[in-house]
Amino acid sequence: MNTSTSNTVIQLFAFGLILAVIKLVFIFFDFYNILDFVVFLAAGIIFGGKVPSNRLALGLLLSLPAFALCLLFVINLGYSSIVNGIGTSYAVSLIVIPVATCIGVFINAKRALRRSIEKK
Repeated sequence: MNTSTSNTVIQLFAFGLILAVIKLVFIFFDFYNILDFVVFLAAGIIFGGKVPSNRLALGLLLSLPAFALCLLFVINLGYSSIVNGIGTSYAVSLIVIPVATCIGVFINAKRALRRSIEKK
């Protein structure tokens, strides 16, 4: 891993920590994971330019801290609570957050590819 990639990893993880703090702020609003999708899609679009085109997994570093936070809640609540409806939004967030981030990174990658083709 070269220095450019390691700097990108550090930056994406730092932005991911900021997104986890934002997730803590809107964790009390009951919008059925719509905010998760919108915020992490926007983060994927905004910060997706830092991700090299051949390394989509680096884009998931944006969602890693928030994913870990939701996983912590799901593990602490337990299966029986989630089945009864308590903490179901955290379980849904485990799917929504990485998917929205990947979609945002993919949108930004396609836009960057289109710009590079237009320059040629």
